Amino acid sequence: MTVFRQFELEAIRLMAKDVLSDRQMKLLCDAERLDSYEYTGCGYFLSVKHPSLPAEPRTLSEPAVVGKVGDIQAGFVVFLGYGELTLECHTWGPVDVPEDFREREVVISAPPVNYVDLKGAT
Repeated sequence: MTVFRQFELEAIRLMAKDVLSDRQMKLLCDAERLDSYEYTGCGYFLSVKHPSLPAEPRTLSEPAVVGKVGDIQAGFVVFLGYGELTLECHTWGPVDVPEDFREREVVISAPPVNYVDLKGAT
């Protein structure tokens, strides 16, 4: 059984689509052991290590990815580097991400961000 939940893999896939190869994503899908997991009280960090993962440090947070279940909203960030991937899941709304969030039916989306260019505005 993979260590990542399906919604976590989808969040990673959305943010890392131009960074991780299909082979690296398959590696994550097949990962059987977490190297670390920490629940923070309002989210969590989980990490896996493998020599095939990127060596160069990078932080991925775009597109903005949202996980929703009921009235709980979470955001995600992917940290890569040194053969390691860490997924951060954090509260992104008024209700903290509970400790059992990973066991729930989380729906992932990447809603469009409203962008306003104010250059030249008077």
